[in-house]
Amino acid sequence: MREYIEPTPGVEDMTDSVEKILPALAAGARAVMSSPTGRKVAAQGAMMGADAIRQKLESKKQEVAAAEQELQQAEQERAQQEQIEAQQPAPTAPEEGQGAEIEGMDSAESDVPTEQEGTALPPEAPNPSKPPITKMNTWFQDNFGMTGRELTEILIKGNEVKVLDSIQPLLLLEKQATLSQFPGVSPDLVGSLPLTDLDYDSLNQNSERLNLPFRRFVKSWVSASDEEGRDKAEKLWRTTLDKSERLSHRERGILNNCRSILSSRGAVNAQTLKSYGVQASPAEISSLIKSHGFLFDIIAIGQFSKSMGRGLFYDIKRRDVILKDADQFLAGLIDNSSLFKFDTRLYPRLEINFNAPSAPWYAEALKKEGIAGIKAEGSGLVIEGDTSVLKALEMAEPHLSDRGEYPSPRNMLSALRGDRDTLIVMAYDTVEAKDRSRLLRKHKLSVDEFDNMKEAVKASG
Repeated sequence: MREYIEPTPGVEDMTDSVEKILPALAAGARAVMSSPTGRKVAAQGAMMGADAIRQKLESKKQEVAAAEQELQQAEQERAQQEQIEAQQPAPTAPEEGQGAEIEGMDSAESDVPTEQEGTALPPEAPNPSKPPITKMNTWFQDNFGMTGRELTEILIKGNEVKVLDSIQPLLLLEKQATLSQFPGVSPDLVGSLPLTDLDYDSLNQNSERLNLPFRRFVKSWVSASDEEGRDKAEKLWRTTLDKSERLSHRERGILNNCRSILSSRGAVNAQTLKSYGVQASPAEISSLIKSHGFLFDIIAIGQFSKSMGRGLFYDIKRRDVILKDADQFLAGLIDNSSLFKFDTRLYPRLEINFNAPSAPWYAEALKKEGIAGIKAEGSGLVIEGDTSVLKALEMAEPHLSDRGEYPSPRNMLSALRGDRDTLIVMAYDTVEAKDRSRLLRKHKLSVDEFDNMKEAVKASG
């Protein structure tokens, strides 16, 4: 094999080579075509070339037909879509303030208090690290035992600026959640309404009492056309809210003193408050608590037996009671101081003697255990309704005593579980005398039949 290309004498370049070889190629072609074999081979080659071209042409025709079909289908789909869109009503822009009207104050002269920009919160992506706004109005109280304002005051006094800055978003959410409690009031108004931190605390603590006055204030303030109208609305709100302005320095001191005593010693009446050093008569103390006690978190919790003292007992709003062993606690109350009652409709009622000022707190604690129909009433607790009484007895059942007496908690439990005889006997014993004959007639029982039924129920314990 040669390691290099040798030059051809007489050939200067590629073009010169082609020009010089063409005559030889033409002569060779003529020689091939002059023979029968050559002509046959040439004819076969021509036919094969024509077939290839024909197949290629057919392929292109099929591709064009497929493309035309796809184009026709796409045009049909587009026409259908345009027809559907033409039938749909044109979207209208939402009216400003829509869905944020204040309810209950419709009149010809009233307009919507949210007819201005910024009265609706923009949609936000859910953030699992952010507490729900609906729970934020009590979030600081539930987690720290104080409001956001009280926590802020502590941080300011401690010069904890960085911590204070970090909780600012939570403080904002607390205020927005407070506003969202009131129908028709947008949480986004938190940056516009002239409310102080004390205002927000008052709205949280007295949401029911301040519901209508606050909504009226928001309506008047938002719909005011000038600063004078807004100032007038704010002044009316201040007069409604801050009733402490009408108290003298001495009266504020009396209520502050009462709050301190109740906080440290628990629920007492006005006479006992005076004995602990409050410089006022029991009548004046009662009057001040009735009119302005809510400003100092003082509430009336009921009247109790004469042995504990006459008059209403007062306390401050406290944290919830936590029952570690609610079943044993309830069983002890039912065993020792309960009274079972039915009416002519066989509607059950369980009365529990609980002669203590803290009865409302224990009622709330038992509600959290699932006994929805319990409340503090008179000098004790009352549970009403089939579901609630049955729930209370089943909760206490493992710890109820078994003394075999009639009527007993177990008799009541058996009646509510479907023992018809026990149910009728217990109802007969608890309804008024004038309703007993009607009860027997309702259940088609004669006096003798009822007597035999009652003996059997008492014998069974």
